[in-house]
Amino acid sequence: MANDIKENKKKNGIYIRGDVISNSAKIVKMKDSTTRVSVKHEIALEPGILVLDQLLDPFNDNRVKIDGDEVKSFPTLEKFQSILVRTNRIKEFNNQMSASDWEIVRG
Repeated sequence: MANDIKENKKKNGIYIRGDVISNSAKIVKMKDSTTRVSVKHEIALEPGILVLDQLLDPFNDNRVKIDGDEVKSFPTLEKFQSILVRTNRIKEFNNQMSASDWEIVRG
């Protein structure tokens, strides 16, 4: 486990520490008529909020379950838990920061 932490710290990217404040999911219909689930996690920063986005395929990913047009279950982060996230890119639009390519780093 110590090697995993050292290995993750060597990766390049932007490291952000914050507290999880919400998790949400909604169904998205793609142009090619496939269905995806958009999962968003809001992370409180000092100052501001970062939204972590994921686009998951409910037919290939068993963490996501849908029933008709309703999301029944999706991967969540524990609320009010402090986490460290590594991302390669952060977008800002209308004073809202978001990251779509991210991973949680232990440490």
